[in-house]
Amino acid sequence: MISFHEARSKMLEGINPLPPGKCRLEDLLGRIVAQDVTASFDIPPRDNSAMDGFAVIASDVAGASEQSPVTLQVIEDVPAGRVPAKSLKPGQAIRIMTGAQIPEGADAVIPVELTECKLQISNCKILQEVKQGANVRRQGEDVTAGQLLITKGTRLRPQEVGLIASLGLTEALVSKQPVVGIISSGNEVAAPGQPLKPGQIYDANRFSIGGQVKEAGALVKDYGIITDDLEKIKETLNQAARECDVVITSGGVSVGDYDLMKQALSELGQMNFWQVKQKPGKPLAYGHINGKPVVGLPGNPVSSMVVCDQYVRPLLLKMQGAMNIFRVQVTAYSGQGIRKQAERTEFLRAKVKWQEGAYHAVLTGPQGSGILTSMVQADGLMILPEECEGVKPGDVVVVELFR
Repeated sequence: MISFHEARSKMLEGINPLPPGKCRLEDLLGRIVAQDVTASFDIPPRDNSAMDGFAVIASDVAGASEQSPVTLQVIEDVPAGRVPAKSLKPGQAIRIMTGAQIPEGADAVIPVELTECKLQISNCKILQEVKQGANVRRQGEDVTAGQLLITKGTRLRPQEVGLIASLGLTEALVSKQPVVGIISSGNEVAAPGQPLKPGQIYDANRFSIGGQVKEAGALVKDYGIITDDLEKIKETLNQAARECDVVITSGGVSVGDYDLMKQALSELGQMNFWQVKQKPGKPLAYGHINGKPVVGLPGNPVSSMVVCDQYVRPLLLKMQGAMNIFRVQVTAYSGQGIRKQAERTEFLRAKVKWQEGAYHAVLTGPQGSGILTSMVQADGLMILPEECEGVKPGDVVVVELFR
């Protein structure tokens, strides 16, 4: 039996990014860029106004106040999207809207609420002085031409998508999304919506795993529930390995007489490892069929989700060329004592809060591998390494956050 770190290293060492392709701007959210994104021009491209008001020469309005306003001649109106036709001279102002280009000669903008001016009148009163550069967005203050904006391997959030759009781009080069085949197995599993037969439970794993796969940016191909029939399992595994980039199975990898998934994988392809020194998720199987990674997850719902989070998520992100494939880890003070068996890694579902300048963590409650509500209530996984023999209240622990 191998350690958690050895098992995950073995799983990830042979994974390479899939070929990249172009993706439309409207479909970029959540995708991982396959090349650096660099600016081809300044943003803003010219000095522009940060608000509605009047473009002025700052020295013209020095000392202006409500008691002693400065009157300027309004020579032009410049809405956003139009270039000023006139240059500003001393004693003059140009009415300007937010985003409009700053006229030549102007060096500041007075907000409209600090003026008295009517649209039909060619003069305006300035009620407050401003410094040079006030309310002016300088050319290139956001982005300069040639600037590296988004690094290869970044997963795109709405703000990165907006930044790409601001460059005038309609598409970007992204990594291919892996297609992941998901198979549930076992006579005891029924599809939601179907009547339960005696001894059966509803199949939660196919949907929780599917959600985790989608959250990691991959696509799901659902092969449904396969009964405990070795030939049928082998047939479905072969089909999934032909059609998908990765195959995930749920159940059938323990030591029972009806745990046939492990046997099918061994007969069809190569078994790289089986069983890991961890809790939950000891009966994890990993191998290949026709060169395609096959991950055999345990059947218990918490074990399945924890193993998927710790192994499958980084595998899928690496397959997409992601820069960061692991979740953020923080240190926290444990709010309780925890007993632990040495020589295995344990993943405990924990609630985490920030209090008095530090993270504090407590367990969600019972930690059984069938208690799916422990995952629902958790903010992250408290990870106790092999060498840890237990935790006392107030001890510092590592927590990997889900958010």
